[in-house]
Amino acid sequence: MKRNFQKSMLLTLISMLVVFLLAACGTANNPSTSSDATEKSAGADKGTTSVPTHLNVALFWLGSSLDPAEEWNGWTLTRAAIGETLIQFDEDMKLVPKIADSWKRVDDTTWHFHIREGVTFHNGNKVTADAVKKSIERSIELNERGQATVPVASMTAEGQDLTIKTTEPYASLLGNIAEPLFVIVDTSADTSKFKSEPIATGPFMVTGYTPDQEIQVKKYDGYWGSAADVDTLTLKYIKDDSTRALALQSGEIDVASNVGRSNLTLFQDKSQYTIDEIPSLRTQFVWFNTTNPLLSDPEVRRAISYGIDREMYANTLVGGQAAKGPFTSALPFGYDKIKGYDYEPEKAKQLLDGAGYKDADGDGIREKDGKKLSLQLILNSAYESDSIVAAAMQSQLKEIGVQVEMTSYEDLTDHQKSGNYDLALTSINTGITGDPQYILDFYFMTGAEWNVGGYSNPKLDEVITRLHSEFDVEKRYALAAEAQQMILDDAAYMFLTYTPINIVSKSTVQGATMYPIDFYLLDRNIKVGQ
Repeated sequence: MKRNFQKSMLLTLISMLVVFLLAACGTANNPSTSSDATEKSAGADKGTTSVPTHLNVALFWLGSSLDPAEEWNGWTLTRAAIGETLIQFDEDMKLVPKIADSWKRVDDTTWHFHIREGVTFHNGNKVTADAVKKSIERSIELNERGQATVPVASMTAEGQDLTIKTTEPYASLLGNIAEPLFVIVDTSADTSKFKSEPIATGPFMVTGYTPDQEIQVKKYDGYWGSAADVDTLTLKYIKDDSTRALALQSGEIDVASNVGRSNLTLFQDKSQYTIDEIPSLRTQFVWFNTTNPLLSDPEVRRAISYGIDREMYANTLVGGQAAKGPFTSALPFGYDKIKGYDYEPEKAKQLLDGAGYKDADGDGIREKDGKKLSLQLILNSAYESDSIVAAAMQSQLKEIGVQVEMTSYEDLTDHQKSGNYDLALTSINTGITGDPQYILDFYFMTGAEWNVGGYSNPKLDEVITRLHSEFDVEKRYALAAEAQQMILDDAAYMFLTYTPINIVSKSTVQGATMYPIDFYLLDRNIKVGQ
């Protein structure tokens, strides 16, 4: 059912979430949650059919394998309802129970989780606290962002009770442990096969996997929330926005996520299709490679930031909202307390003049010391919104004397991490844990994994570090706002738009719902209607 996602409601609920989180109330002693109620209700309503049901679903991203402990592959498992974490976010960004049915913060460094009774892995083995402990340990051991995401000092398991001690007071632990990196798997199984056949706990289990093409799954009859309605799914990797839309239109697939905005008009007939489009937590932005001598000057970066029209991009090109900082206004992390960059081309020209860049040869491109202000912009070829915005940026920056050459790749990761670029355009989910710390840690700290532009501000590092041990909600928001303003003042990144996301399905399909955090897509309630 199409739902209206209200930004203000999200803000309120997230605020409630963080208060809830930091007050360490958890859901201890209150296992009867809305999530449980939904599961029970859905289970009671589930009918039976003698005709096997099957759906074809298009994914816009597949990852390198199905092992959730490697890279970002856990996102595929949660989107496909193969894998589950201890807790997860619901449609309103509220943390809800999953493998853990309750939790509480014992003190600033100690957290207790109770593992739900009756949960089994896809091989039938019981999920105990010890099994969860070993799964989390595996993720930390195999993934470089594991320890940084959940800084574990020690874990103890007894029966269904798991206690995690962190190396320092860590206010964002609950949101971080909901990251799909920590999908719970059975480490007593042959983990060497997890790249193609992970043993997890979700309502669907893997029956076949072809890298870079598709995943075949069937419902897991032993699922703790009762078995799914659909018997089998084929999850096809269709990266290109337009191709995904065409596949849906032709009937090759039944459900597609992230259909390009220009193609949404193909699916307006409500008798045939259902569109669920909501504001996302994704921010479309540009990394400046500050190691490039042309971009090491903050005045040049500021000039470029003033030289683009974010409002136009949002209003006429991709939808959504013009971005000011890394976090959308739907998140209560200080958006209203920071000042970004408006479209001021004359100011941009003045800044470039002041930085010594002039058009000496009359070709419209500025030079300094005989070197043209020409930059290479890399972007992802499959994402329509990125291509459209990149073209607009190229045109507008030329008007202030900056030449931009665009290069598209199927995957930007290697190019970004190698530093072989000047500007890199993509979008990321900045509300990934319902808290600002994760993104500030991983994208903006000096030397952070995804600070691939070489940006460094020791004072910013201090602010982010203080955030780690600050449990007071209002003080956390103040620190987050302070950090964002420092990033903006340095023009270390260029924030463009907050983009909407969607899921489009045939009208015969029920239960295809888009989540603000887009590492969820399907659950056991997906079904083919009558």
